[in-house]
Amino acid sequence: MDILGLEPIQATIVIAFLGVLLQVGLGVLQSKDPFDGKKVLSSAIIAVFTSIVLVAGVVGALPDNTDPLVQLTTIVTLVGTIAGIDQIVKNGGNAILAKSKK
Repeated sequence: MDILGLEPIQATIVIAFLGVLLQVGLGVLQSKDPFDGKKVLSSAIIAVFTSIVLVAGVVGALPDNTDPLVQLTTIVTLVGTIAGIDQIVKNGGNAILAKSKK
């Protein structure tokens, strides 16, 4: 089954990389620390591998006759999920640290 014209493995890789790109971009923009390329790269590498597992499961579960709009919605949801998970973890960790310092 093609997903917006891509084979499932191609779609999985593209979706994972888009999600990680968004995740890294948001992380760099929100960080108050000086840019550390090694830290960004190591986070991105870990995120790519974990994202591929998440995306492959969803892409593989899509039926063959899935409407293109549903495919697009699924892709956008996956990209947002990949970027959002990182932000939720960081914000949650910061909230816990702030609470523990009071």
